[in-house]
Amino acid sequence: MAGESWWVSRYELHSARDLNAISPRRTFPGALLRMGSGFACLHPWPELGDPSLEECLADLSACPMWPQLRACVAADGHAREEGVSLFENKLIPRSHATLPVVNEQVLQESRDQGFTHVKAKVVGNLEEIRKLIAQNTDLIWRLDFNGTGEPEMFAHWSEEERKRLDFVEDPFPPERGRWEDLQVVTAADRFRVEAPVRVLKPAIEPVTAEYDRVVVTSYMDHPVGQTFAAYEAAQGAISEICGLQTHVLFENNAFTEALGDGGPVFQPAAGTGLGFDELLEKLPWKKLS
Repeated sequence: MAGESWWVSRYELHSARDLNAISPRRTFPGALLRMGSGFACLHPWPELGDPSLEECLADLSACPMWPQLRACVAADGHAREEGVSLFENKLIPRSHATLPVVNEQVLQESRDQGFTHVKAKVVGNLEEIRKLIAQNTDLIWRLDFNGTGEPEMFAHWSEEERKRLDFVEDPFPPERGRWEDLQVVTAADRFRVEAPVRVLKPAIEPVTAEYDRVVVTSYMDHPVGQTFAAYEAAQGAISEICGLQTHVLFENNAFTEALGDGGPVFQPAAGTGLGFDELLEKLPWKKLS
């Protein structure tokens, strides 16, 4: 890859609602990158501490996603040159339903699609979710707080209620208290905290086997980035239910449609490498200066 040029094609994703507890945005700019035969996705989240898209494009090597961008274009490019899909002979783990909004209708739709696990984004609605958990005991629950919860938020929950939670992700910043005092299984994503579950996002870090439980999720990015997350989960032989089906959170476009209806089974787009061959070739590409 040394000496090859990087090319960029910008995009915007549009969501129908807020996607997490700390971002009110509905429009999400990002960029697809190309070097040689390989493609990758750059989709920073400044709300979560990433540099802006413009800062990243101004100096890719200074961007925290840089190592994974290189890993993605290398794997994708090699497969495209060989004329094969990156998913040949790979088993992609099943996914939970990612639910920015949770209610009985949404839960029933998730159930009808075949989901067994649901991941609810908690935005000051924990008591409402508590009631839904009590009414939907056939589903396995994961709660994502993005650091916005309180140390005492499960104080009045019974032991049986707590056991219905598969895990609680990033409940609050570690300086505000000890996660183990919540008496629930916790999962660490953005916070570097010792926790029983580690959430890994291939957009920003490689998938490793050094943790007892690893859940791989997309970066809620472009379907190309989402597909790279699915590849990394398959490559790492992850056995946990993961969070790979996030294209359904955004308005449809040709790339999201190539991934299907977003049930628990990830269906890669047709083509070589990460797929999307014809769609990628049709995009306008501009050389990065």
